[in-house]
Amino acid sequence: MKIKPHLAGYVGGPGLYQMPADVYHADCAPEPSLSSSIARTLLESSPQHAWIAHPRLGCQIEAERDPSRPKEIGTVAHKLILGQGADVVLIDADDYRSAAAKAQRTQAYADGHCPILRPDGEKADALADQVAEKLALIPGCEGFNKAPAEVVAVAQDRSGAWLRIMMDRVEIHPTHAIIWDVKTGDQSAAPQLLGRRVESMQMEVQAALYVHVLAILLPHLAGRIRFRWIFVENEFPHALSVAEADGAGMEIGARKMAAAIHVWNRCRATGEWPGYPAQIVRFDYPEWAARRWSEREELDPQLSGVSYDIAQSPFRPLDMESAA
Repeated sequence: MKIKPHLAGYVGGPGLYQMPADVYHADCAPEPSLSSSIARTLLESSPQHAWIAHPRLGCQIEAERDPSRPKEIGTVAHKLILGQGADVVLIDADDYRSAAAKAQRTQAYADGHCPILRPDGEKADALADQVAEKLALIPGCEGFNKAPAEVVAVAQDRSGAWLRIMMDRVEIHPTHAIIWDVKTGDQSAAPQLLGRRVESMQMEVQAALYVHVLAILLPHLAGRIRFRWIFVENEFPHALSVAEADGAGMEIGARKMAAAIHVWNRCRATGEWPGYPAQIVRFDYPEWAARRWSEREELDPQLSGVSYDIAQSPFRPLDMESAA
């Protein structure tokens, strides 16, 4: 399947495309479609939140125009690594405290560009260089640099739902495919911490949805599509880890994805996008927090002798017996 260029509006049907990021984020599918970010919103929050965030439904959330400096570093690093993205505007200042720097930043965003401070730009350059050097040393990453970048896939699930994804890079071979996703940030890229990071941000939903959509378009590769993250630290030495989710992670991701598609289809069919339950709820207190306090009760000398029986506690109300 060839990758087709697409510059504006809705695509004519399922396929692989390359298009400006704003066209993709405006929802380029023939009908309102489910993306990984909307799927995560459905699962983490509610259908109401998803409706509000969707560009062709509620469309009530404005694009972020005052991102943090780490996000700006990540955006510029993405462009340098992938070779695609918004034009970069280098601001010759150490921070955004001056009126001139603030004005340049505001104008850059208004023009659809990506502003970055001089020291942050140097950091993004170093980060991109480190990614190129370190990936060259990792077996299995040889195809990353030559793979097409920012490829959009639009497909219709057998349930009828339209789905869309944007892959940072994708390798499509006769016998298999590899989807690449670059994650930069201030978080650690240490391998032992990645499982918790993926779960906390529901990245397994993204992995499952991306694999699912590509398998719809390329059914002969179903079961032979891999999803790989490249986690990179913003801070020097810009350490990175290339990672895949294990079988359990992909299985949970697939189940979450199926749940999101089910809820999406139901809401689309009924036109109802409910928020949180209109009732008093009882939340589950974290088991780990209860265990931690119980352990402290046993080990902390400051808590020795504490009685939780109000009749025995030295801090019971003075008039307790009279009241009884």
